[in-house]
Amino acid sequence: MNIKFILILPILFLLISCASNLPNQQLSEAERNYESARLIDGIQNSAAQRMGAAKEALDKANKLQEDNKPKHLVDHFALISIKNTEIAKARHQLKQTEKETEQAKEKRQQLLLENRTNELRDARMEAMQLASQLDALKAEQTERGIIMTLENIIFAFNSAMLQPGGEMTVSRIAKYLNDYPNRSVLIEGFTDNIGSEEYNLKLSKQRAESVQQALIRHGVSPRRINTVGLGEAYPVAPNTTEAGRQQNRRVEIVVANEDGKPILSR
Repeated sequence: MNIKFILILPILFLLISCASNLPNQQLSEAERNYESARLIDGIQNSAAQRMGAAKEALDKANKLQEDNKPKHLVDHFALISIKNTEIAKARHQLKQTEKETEQAKEKRQQLLLENRTNELRDARMEAMQLASQLDALKAEQTERGIIMTLENIIFAFNSAMLQPGGEMTVSRIAKYLNDYPNRSVLIEGFTDNIGSEEYNLKLSKQRAESVQQALIRHGVSPRRINTVGLGEAYPVAPNTTEAGRQQNRRVEIVVANEDGKPILSR
């Protein structure tokens, strides 16, 4: 009986030793998680504290496993390592998202700055072009808008028909107006002081409409053009001479200073 016990005893020790060295699933999972996290670029900087805690708990679990300590202790520290590794991954992802968001914000600000720079450049070019055009058309920029007095479009006495040569001036004005298609246009007609006030108001309106039709023929949209007849009001020269009266038989075109901005009345 004693001999049998002596023979069985080494087998029992062997079985106990093998059982104590069985792989611990929790510990294996902790090792895999930590190793996968460790390979993430930058995580040691973005989540150094949690990665350190995960490594410390993992080392503790491995030591307990090597020393054949109770499984629940090994599982406890393995789980601590797993949790710290998961938190480290989450924090790293959060910081990466914050970094990408900041980079996107900086890129957006850069694009806004570039757009603003381009807008200012375009505005300067438009201003230079406008100044050149205004100079060529002998126009004046005022609070009411850009006023063009049509010196080459002189009306004969008691007539609303354009004098010869007026079409060339109308063509230039139409080209300018078509360059700024969103600006409203007001055409004001005038007469000298010969005739009744009622008649001169009617004639001045006809003169404004005559220029309107000429502009429409050159491609300016009729929807943006308004006309008004002001008769003998607002003379630019004395009506005491034929030369002065001829200057007063005129049309002025007022163009809004900005897109969509109304033209102020006199």
